[in-house]
Amino acid sequence: MRVTDLSIERNFLHNIFKLEKRLARLQDQASSGRRILRPQDDPIGTGRAVYLRHDMAVNNQYQRNIDKAKNWMEQTESALAHLTNVITRARELALTGATGTTPPDAKKAIAVEIEQLWEEAISVLETTVDKRNLLTGAMPVWKVARDVTITSDDLTQLEDGDLKEYINVTFQQLKYALDPEDPSQEPDEDAIQQLIGDLDDCLDKILSQRAKNGARLRRLDILSEKALNMDIEYERLLSNVEEVDLVEVVVRLKSQEAAYQAALAVGARLIQPSLLDHLR
Repeated sequence: MRVTDLSIERNFLHNIFKLEKRLARLQDQASSGRRILRPQDDPIGTGRAVYLRHDMAVNNQYQRNIDKAKNWMEQTESALAHLTNVITRARELALTGATGTTPPDAKKAIAVEIEQLWEEAISVLETTVDKRNLLTGAMPVWKVARDVTITSDDLTQLEDGDLKEYINVTFQQLKYALDPEDPSQEPDEDAIQQLIGDLDDCLDKILSQRAKNGARLRRLDILSEKALNMDIEYERLLSNVEEVDLVEVVVRLKSQEAAYQAALAVGARLIQPSLLDHLR
């Protein structure tokens, strides 16, 4: 079989183009640090990378939801702590006013402070965050993991009644027990003692709610740590799919450059004969 100069040149150019293509791909990988530059480079790896990026996006959304839920729960805890302090102070004043040694004028002064505490307690119950009631009404719901949602409790109803109404009635009765509307009446120490028990019941309910809220915050901390670990794991898996071993790529690049230079040198020797060489 006769091999012509034209076929030699065609084969040479074909091989050169293949070497240049491999060299260009290795150069792109070395400069970008990525193994997959186009979907056709690795269709299976590209598909896996797409799924991993989707899982990462979902996980990041969970992290954002957790942050929002934690912010809500922390503000709820702050409001409940303030409400606890208000009712505790009211109880301390009621204890002072329930003793016969406290003069009537002092009890009237206590009634004035009780009224201020009453207003403050209602103000706390009506706290809003992002134009939504923090402690009462429909509570927001957050999806913080797959098949896991979390929400806060509506404090409008606590066990056996409306908390706001309960506080309104208790503080109003306490105020008038300390400073009766009828000036001819004396402060009702027995009623004050009974209302102290009502304040204790209210405190127990609020403390129970704070315990539930604290448990939710603890769970959110656990879920946040889990989401962070998952994000790190997704990054590692994606790196394994998309990124290259730079040392390996550089070694292959040098080897391919040597092969390319050798091919050019061999081709130059093969194509050296000219028309004059054939005429001799």
